[in-house]
Amino acid sequence: MLVFIKCFGLNQACIKNRVVILNLLAPGRILEYHCYSNVDDLGVKRLDFNATPFIIEFHDEIPNLTKWNCIFRQGPNNNMEYSYDVQVYKAGPRLIPRCGQLRVWAAKIDGIYFARKYNTPLKRVLFWNK
Repeated sequence: MLVFIKCFGLNQACIKNRVVILNLLAPGRILEYHCYSNVDDLGVKRLDFNATPFIIEFHDEIPNLTKWNCIFRQGPNNNMEYSYDVQVYKAGPRLIPRCGQLRVWAAKIDGIYFARKYNTPLKRVLFWNK
């Protein structure tokens, strides 16, 4: 019981983790995405090119491992022929939750890019599936 109280108390002081989603495809190209975790489903959403990023904020779930996935879709004339199911966040096994973690995911024409910090360049990590 003491461990539960300690974890709960630490989680309250913990800065929320963030997953940031960017649409850097091309003018007029819409990014469709469906993000879900082991406890939440945010439904299907759409993000216009260069629109304000979509941000998911959350605390790690203890003792369960927090995991977020997003299915990204895009294509010319909004036919969404390209897609990828990406694990955008996964907490490691631990008794103390991670705090203030950042995961930035950007959709571009040639693939899906990733960074762990705002001040680092995005790197292509995935190619679109057709």
